[in-house]
Amino acid sequence: MLKKITLGILAFFFIWLVFIWTKYHFLYPSYSQEEINNIFKKENLKAPVYDSIHLRGYTIRYLTNRGNENVSPNPATGRKKPYLFLMHDSGKNSGYFLDYFKNKNINKIFHVIAVDRIGFGGTYLPKRESNGNEILPMEKEEFGEKADYVSSIIPKEILKQERQHIEEVRIVANGCSGLLGAEAFNWMDLSIVKSFMFYPETEPRFIGSVLFSKLISNPVISFLFPRAFVSKQKDLLLLDNMKGKGRERLIDNAKYSEDKNFEREENLYSGHYGGKKLKSLFFMMSDKNKKEKVEKMIGTGQFSVQVIDKVDIYTQPQFVLDKILENEIYTLDINQIKK
Repeated sequence: MLKKITLGILAFFFIWLVFIWTKYHFLYPSYSQEEINNIFKKENLKAPVYDSIHLRGYTIRYLTNRGNENVSPNPATGRKKPYLFLMHDSGKNSGYFLDYFKNKNINKIFHVIAVDRIGFGGTYLPKRESNGNEILPMEKEEFGEKADYVSSIIPKEILKQERQHIEEVRIVANGCSGLLGAEAFNWMDLSIVKSFMFYPETEPRFIGSVLFSKLISNPVISFLFPRAFVSKQKDLLLLDNMKGKGRERLIDNAKYSEDKNFEREENLYSGHYGGKKLKSLFFMMSDKNKKEKVEKMIGTGQFSVQVIDKVDIYTQPQFVLDKILENEIYTLDINQIKK
């Protein structure tokens, strides 16, 4: 009997392991530049290109459509396009956003950027030997002490490299990584930035889920699994603080930042939009119950919390664009993004 149970457990583990390798390695869309070029060539579209930036020892890779002629400044006005910054959920990478670079409406309106977050796609921490003379201590592990800070400033630093100056920025974040949209907002030039968090996971995880992530992240067994799956568990552990102890601080900082922006621009907003004022954070929830939980977490009506249809945002870029444009009423007329 014991032998049958043991064999059953081993068989289940083997089947599950095959499933994990299939999902996070063999079917994991981590595209090379050549593969992206071929995909877009077949559809007669301009392919986005990979670029990278180095932050605190990390090499951060991202996709950009800067080569698209629509991104060039308007010859009549000299104005550049606004920016759409895409941040994927845990376990994914920038390749999941390829449909955004194919969408003609989005490419006509935006300079689009999709980042590989730490541990995913082409973003990694190169192994280096420390000589003890570094100005800043070197990170020893990919999800080490600096990972939280670096994750927060990635949008700001990439936008700087992409020559964003006074142009409007719209950040899109999703799922377990949703609150990174609020974190990124807190680090940027706030008056021109809005973050859209689609179906964000805002509540702390169950203890069983946390223990599972810690188990998979343990070096004793992590070698059995593909990088993307292990990185997902480490990323979830990193994000747990944002949904736990750090959540109140995160929301309070966002409230303070938005209030300061509104005070500075109050005269411009007064009397406009039927009493609606500046809003910078948008929580896009899939049902009324989750909406109420977020409203309770925020504690005020300061940010926008909406119930929307549940869709796969990676394959429905037009849906995301429509939601962004619908909420431009919370932006000054002169800065509103339009089709």
